[in-house]
Amino acid sequence: MRTFSLMLLTLWFGVAGWMVSASGNEKASLRQPAYISNAYFSDKMVEQGDAVQPTSVVKSLQPRSQGVAGYFILDLVLTSTGSHHFKVNIIDHKGDKITDLDFPPVQANKDDTLPLYTAAGGLSGAFFPGLWFFKVYDQLDGGLWDHLGTFSIMMITPEAEKKAEAAQPKTL
Repeated sequence: MRTFSLMLLTLWFGVAGWMVSASGNEKASLRQPAYISNAYFSDKMVEQGDAVQPTSVVKSLQPRSQGVAGYFILDLVLTSTGSHHFKVNIIDHKGDKITDLDFPPVQANKDDTLPLYTAAGGLSGAFFPGLWFFKVYDQLDGGLWDHLGTFSIMMITPEAEKKAEAAQPKTL
C-alpha cells in the first residue's frame, strides 16, 4: 500500500509538472513577431504625394486576363525588433498554392515608438472566378516563418456581382 501511495504521489507530481511546463510553452508560442491589425482588398490605388492610398474597400474583385484585378493591403504591428520579411501565399479554391506576394524586408528598431507597417500587393494574372485565399507569413531575422493569418476574397464576373447585389437585403 505504501509503495502504491508513493507511486501515485510521484505520478501526480509528474502530471502537475508537465501541466505547468505545457502551459508555459503555450504562452510562449502565442507571442508572434508581428500581428495583423487590418487586412482588406481594394480595386484601385491612387498616388497622394509620397504615399499610395486605396480608393475603396471591396468584398469581391473581378478577374481580369490582363492588368491588375485589385490589391491586397495589410496593416501590421511589429512587436519584435529585427528584420521582418513578409510574404503572402495565394491559394486557389482547391487548396493549391498558385504564387506568392513577396515584400522586401523591413527593419523594426528598438527606438520606434509606433512599430506600424503597411504592405500592399497588386493582384494580376490568371485569377479565375471563385474563392481565393491569402495566407500571411512573417520571417524574423531569417528564422522560421510564422503564420499570421489567412484571408479570402471572391473573384466574380460582373454578371454574378450584379446578381449578388440584387439579392442583398436593403438597409435603412
